[in-house]
Amino acid sequence: MSQRLFFGVDVGGTFTKTALVSDKNRLLAKSKFSSFGFSDKAFFAKALQANLLSILSQNKFTLRQLKGIGIGLPGPVDFQRGVVLSLTNIRGWDRFHLAAYLKKYFSVPVFIENDANCMCLAESRLGAARGASYALCLTLGTGVGGGLILDKELYRSPFFLGAEVGHIPVTLDGPRCSCGGRGCLERFVGNRSLSAKARGIFKKKISLEQVSLLAAKGDPRALKFWQEAGRTIGLAVSAIVNCFNPEVVVVGGGVAQAGSPLFASIRKTVVQHSMKQLKSRIKVKKAALGNDAGVLGAALLAKEKIEDR
Repeated sequence: MSQRLFFGVDVGGTFTKTALVSDKNRLLAKSKFSSFGFSDKAFFAKALQANLLSILSQNKFTLRQLKGIGIGLPGPVDFQRGVVLSLTNIRGWDRFHLAAYLKKYFSVPVFIENDANCMCLAESRLGAARGASYALCLTLGTGVGGGLILDKELYRSPFFLGAEVGHIPVTLDGPRCSCGGRGCLERFVGNRSLSAKARGIFKKKISLEQVSLLAAKGDPRALKFWQEAGRTIGLAVSAIVNCFNPEVVVVGGGVAQAGSPLFASIRKTVVQHSMKQLKSRIKVKKAALGNDAGVLGAALLAKEKIEDR
């Protein structure tokens, strides 16, 4: 019997990553291409189609082996109806019935999901939260995404905005956020905000990677920078911990590469602000799947939904 395949897609504002995943959850092949031009929906569909055929051919698989496609997107989606509600970096996709549209281009079922939910699904099935029935996952990058596993299932909420950890307010008064609120976590620990803060501290243009290297060498300003970021993240995480009591909190994304100064501060803050019955029970872990989490989660999404049928 030939191997059953699932195509995972992680759509980003700059690049789109894809992967073929087996029915045994093995990542068999992966690819990446530019997201430029995706405002044109037909262009997006044809680019995806071409990438799929290429990755199948290069790895000596056939289209007949493909059973489903999962697509992770940077914004809220109506998973049940296959509708993109809005996208952060791609114009013209609001209220777009993407899954139905792609039926013209693909002969297998297509499922769509928020990209942070895909990361969360992958980490819960194959990564740092494997074996946990209740888990919180954060991805720290340009924005702050979140996903929540409750009783082994992704929590989506009736409004498709479940586990938006980046929009937990961490101060009563603060900068206005694109979500419409004020003082959101994302406005303090998103890439742009952290980079601006680092420039102010070091009085020059400096990357977050350079700040991490300085922290590793014991630079007091760099250490304080990451400790403060960790306290802010930990405060938001403790709110989720006290509400949902996850067994594991998984932190990934580019900012998570700061390493121990950041994670030690997150853990300390979560302990300080969690209910006493939870303090010794909550584990905070670094994401295990790296840049593959999004495509793996998208493929797993398709696989699980098809198996459910």
